[in-house]
Amino acid sequence: MSAGRRAPQRPDERVLVSGTTLRFAVLVVLILVSSAWMSLLPLAAGHTSSGSTSIGDSSGCDLAAGGDPGRIGGPVPQEDTSAYRTCIDKVSSPSDPSPWLSAVWPLLVVAAAAVLMWAIPAWKARRSRVVPLEAVDPDGEIHAVLRQLSTVAGLDHLPRVIVDPAAVSGGAVVFGSNRRPTIRLHGGLIVRRHTDPERFRAVVLHEYAHIRNGDITLTYLTVALWRAFLGLVLLPYLAVLLTLAVWMALFFIGVRAPLDPEVMRGLGGDFPIVLVKLLATPAILAVLVHLSRADVLRTRETYADLAAVRWGADPRIWTGAAHLADTSDSGPRRTHRALLTFREAWRTHPRGELRQESLSDPAPLYAARALPMFLTGVLAPLLDFQLSLYGAVFHLGWLDNGAWALSAVLVAGVAGTALWRAAINAVFTGRRPSSGARAGLWLGAGMAAGELAGYRVGLDSLLPAFPPALLLPVCAGAFFGWWTTQCARLWSRTWPGTALRPVLILGVLVGSVLLSSWFAWWQGYGVTFANGLSPSTQEMRQSLTNGAAPAEVAQQDGIITAISTLWPPMTSFTTWPLTLVSVALLWLTPLAAWAVRFADGARQRSTGAAAKTADRLPEQNPLPPLGQILLPGLLGGILATCVVAGSMAYMHTWPPPSLTARILLIWTFLAWVFIALLTGAAVAGTTAAVRGNSHRLLWALIAAQIAVLVGLAGTILVTSLDGCVPQLSTLRLNCQPHPTPSTWLGLRLMVGPVLVLAVPVAAIATAAVTGIRRIGPTRQSPPPPYTQPQPLRTRLVLAVLGVMVTVITLADLIAPVIPHSTPSDARLTAEARNAGSPRLRALQVYAWEKYGGLELARRYVTAQTRMKDLLLKDPRHIDESEGISVCRQLQAVTRDAADYFPVPDARAQVHWNAFVTGNAQGSRNCMRALKASDGPKFLGSVEELTKAMHAYALMRERNDKVMRAGGLPERS
Repeated sequence: MSAGRRAPQRPDERVLVSGTTLRFAVLVVLILVSSAWMSLLPLAAGHTSSGSTSIGDSSGCDLAAGGDPGRIGGPVPQEDTSAYRTCIDKVSSPSDPSPWLSAVWPLLVVAAAAVLMWAIPAWKARRSRVVPLEAVDPDGEIHAVLRQLSTVAGLDHLPRVIVDPAAVSGGAVVFGSNRRPTIRLHGGLIVRRHTDPERFRAVVLHEYAHIRNGDITLTYLTVALWRAFLGLVLLPYLAVLLTLAVWMALFFIGVRAPLDPEVMRGLGGDFPIVLVKLLATPAILAVLVHLSRADVLRTRETYADLAAVRWGADPRIWTGAAHLADTSDSGPRRTHRALLTFREAWRTHPRGELRQESLSDPAPLYAARALPMFLTGVLAPLLDFQLSLYGAVFHLGWLDNGAWALSAVLVAGVAGTALWRAAINAVFTGRRPSSGARAGLWLGAGMAAGELAGYRVGLDSLLPAFPPALLLPVCAGAFFGWWTTQCARLWSRTWPGTALRPVLILGVLVGSVLLSSWFAWWQGYGVTFANGLSPSTQEMRQSLTNGAAPAEVAQQDGIITAISTLWPPMTSFTTWPLTLVSVALLWLTPLAAWAVRFADGARQRSTGAAAKTADRLPEQNPLPPLGQILLPGLLGGILATCVVAGSMAYMHTWPPPSLTARILLIWTFLAWVFIALLTGAAVAGTTAAVRGNSHRLLWALIAAQIAVLVGLAGTILVTSLDGCVPQLSTLRLNCQPHPTPSTWLGLRLMVGPVLVLAVPVAAIATAAVTGIRRIGPTRQSPPPPYTQPQPLRTRLVLAVLGVMVTVITLADLIAPVIPHSTPSDARLTAEARNAGSPRLRALQVYAWEKYGGLELARRYVTAQTRMKDLLLKDPRHIDESEGISVCRQLQAVTRDAADYFPVPDARAQVHWNAFVTGNAQGSRNCMRALKASDGPKFLGSVEELTKAMHAYALMRERNDKVMRAGGLPERS
């Protein structure tokens, strides 16, 4: 055998687990999430329509506080105040069964599926339809053939066999469970046993393959889950939705509906869009469940075909020459094949030509196919939202804040394993491996579609406020697929032997950590960004320019604007504690392959096994010399250091800043450091990608991260010379052997975001290099030669890099410069907080009145009525005790009004402030006048209370106007 090509091998079978298992896992989670998701509306609507006016959640309080509960992920003003907590306690309904039933409903679906799984085999084997095999095989000839074939299939015992005499087709079906399978032979197959024995043999072996593969239970559980989903989830949802559509129509034509307006806001504010989305969500989920179900059933058929052929069945039985597809590349043919592929996704059995292709080349079974990847991506945000909702409803903070971790485990376990299977199979069969980027694109597209299908962007909008933000999940999925595939190819070639289960488990664990960082950022910041809520740049700009002269600000206006715009969102990159751990794993995972290769080489030399495996090493080792990867990173770091030194020399020529403008000077220097480090990372990543023939992304990541680390070390060295070298004196004038404290703090602030941004920089550079090479002439590069590692140099380099990464990561974990927290509404722009439609503002004002405003009004009117009665009774001789009681009542209203939410409408809030201020002053003077028996002062307090009452009337008039403008019915 030549050294350049090895015979196809098969890895450990435990690694290449059946793709049916992965697809079934997706289906089960999808059905459970869809059941919980879609049961919320029927249960909540049923509870609300039963007569309760409490919505049982925080939607009404969010509206009263000036928020928008229909835009999930947006800010809730006043969320941390006592008014909000009091409102939540007031509207909470402990008797509301909706949350608990929603949590239990998926279990009811599973229980119904278990009952159906028992009932389906009983129905298929009913005595009125089938007969025992002995009834049509009195001499036992068929029984003997079946027993012989069961021995060929490796079955321990012959399963139960029945016959359906009325079925004229030449087929069979196996049902029951893995422990108690039953085969039902069709009458047509019994008739054709003598005329076409090969077909009889192939059909029976195919059914035996289902038993041997252990997919009977899985198959009928799939069918049972689908039917339970239809009966217990989809049909009730549609029935309630039709009723809800009538309610909403009554509401929107001005008739008071059984649902309160704040509940309507929870269902959306735009009637047509709300109905479209409420209909689209179950439709999408039902389609996804059906496609997942069809994929499971179709895949198991292909695996059974392969097993039957392996046991000696004729593959032409399933396909035949007439079914072979024309593979020409003409346009109509390609269109026809695309339509066939689309139709194939809905089928539970594969078409003949696809069966033929799978039997001749089973590689597609191990590929990371588009549909499962897309379904897995859709599941991630839906599962994340559903678990977060459960955590909020049941006050499980760990679940509310950590739902993304379970989503990460799901995606890494299903999609990551599929990518590893595809890469390992390609390596061990000598095929050209896929890059994984296309499969990752389907995964990312699924995540974006899941966000659209869910309610994170609000029920009253089909798209988020900033739709381009949905490209971020698509890019994240593509990067995950690309990186995972390249790591799988690298480790399957460098790992000694064929027992690849340890590296697959390691790869899934690393993928879980990576995706947890992504989902943590996306849930905390990405969704907010997609909803059009961005951090405010004014506060950052003010801190930069505070005390600086206008001339100094004008001179650096471009840098100030850039820092104010970019820095606030960049601080979100490292708010999740494991972000830098994830960044380190991205490049240390492939870098560790050199250490494994070195250890394996040392073991072989010590045991004398090197000669026995020498023929496989040139093909199995894809690692270039370590210096080929480290050198671009080293040069990129030196370039970054030179840029920093040049910027210091340039800033040295500026006029000395004032003491108040030194903060601007430090931030300007940090901006140059940021540019220098990212420039070094880009150059290093591009160079490594150009020099590499394979695994370009991994080499670019390693080089870019090393460039950042070397550039950071060089920056510390250069800044230590500040004040010592005249040409570099920028931030201080005296010489000290270390950077200034402000510089240290700035570098610590900078290192996290730069390390994170170096990842997309390296990925973009690699994509550009790959695209340019594909456009240019194709050149076949020889495989990299195997080079013996240099023990001392390898150990030293890996140790130094490991120490640097460990120090930076632990420093961020133990004492983070940027707090690990989620965004608050205080950091969001005022325009974003106040944005809203007239209907939203009307609903906010309505909720403000309902959850406290009207109660305060009733108390105030009662007190004013008592005061009026006292004045009418005898204005010259006021009962002192009665008057003091009225004044105290007015003071209590004032205190509660001051503690309540501000009016959501700004103009109404002006009148409300005047009311609270005037009422507070008038009631206080009223008390003092009555205690001092000061008649003129008492009359002055009455005048102040009258003015306060006038301000209150203006506020109510403004509220009425806002509600009428929003189309709300008159108050009842």
